Amino acid sequence: MKHAYLIMAHNEPYILERLLKLIDDERNDIYVHIDKKWKDFNFEYFRKIVNKSELIFTKRLDVRWASYTQIECEMVLFEEASKKKYKYYHLISGVDMPLVSQNVMHDFFDNSNKEFVCFDRHDAILDGALERVKFYHFFVPWARSNSKIKRLFFNKFHFWSIKIQKKLKVNRVKKYNLDFRKGANWVSITDEFVRYVLSKKNEFKKIFKYSYCADELFIQTLLYNSEFYKNVVSLKNDDYVSIKRFIDWNRGQPYTFRLDDYDLIMNSGCFFARKFSSKLDKDIIDKIYTKVAGKNDKS
Repeated sequence: MKHAYLIMAHNEPYILERLLKLIDDERNDIYVHIDKKWKDFNFEYFRKIVNKSELIFTKRLDVRWASYTQIECEMVLFEEASKKKYKYYHLISGVDMPLVSQNVMHDFFDNSNKEFVCFDRHDAILDGALERVKFYHFFVPWARSNSKIKRLFFNKFHFWSIKIQKKLKVNRVKKYNLDFRKGANWVSITDEFVRYVLSKKNEFKKIFKYSYCADELFIQTLLYNSEFYKNVVSLKNDDYVSIKRFIDWNRGQPYTFRLDDYDLIMNSGCFFARKFSSKLDKDIIDKIYTKVAGKNDKS
């Protein structure tokens, strides 16, 4: 069975091109969501650089930070890919880089039936995460709007709205009787679980529609409250290594890697690293690309 790579991209054509070339393999299909705000994206150029995989561009959304559109984008990718059946669905961003060859990827995942999903385990984090869904978060798409008026309105309105809801003891998700959990939204999950997620689409839209940064709760909450939870790969706290992602939250939100981080990244035991910026440091991107491309050529 093939693997499906699901990519959420909103900028950085330099990184996206190298990412696509490194995962271009007969054993993969690649699904890419290009944010509507990326006006000058060259679809024809990118179609030409993928030769072995089938490359599918999904319908486009205007994805806004912290808003429900993040979850909508993930669902668009899952729905499009689920038209076929895959061994694994790898959700990554357009500023990720693979760290291993496709032989290593397939040898590892083809012999697994685990759900590679990371859970945060700290009570303080979980309490804060619940506030993301228990209150109504209106106008979240304006949080990082280009309009100063919209940003100002959001900041003022959002603060007072949450304060009032706390006094009124609002809890709009209490009736669902769910244990909410939080973690990274970047996952590698099985076909069976993807279809379970899609079967809950309408139900969970009601829950997360007026949420805040719920893309970090969506998959975790679905998984934790289902029979699939027994298949989670690791129950360690914040274990990104167990889900084969190298993400540094200690130095940034997350940290953007530089050339000095090369050895740290490549010795991490992970299959993906996030995040990179061609404007900040192209050399680290090129060095990883050369290394992994060489491994692919040897396979």
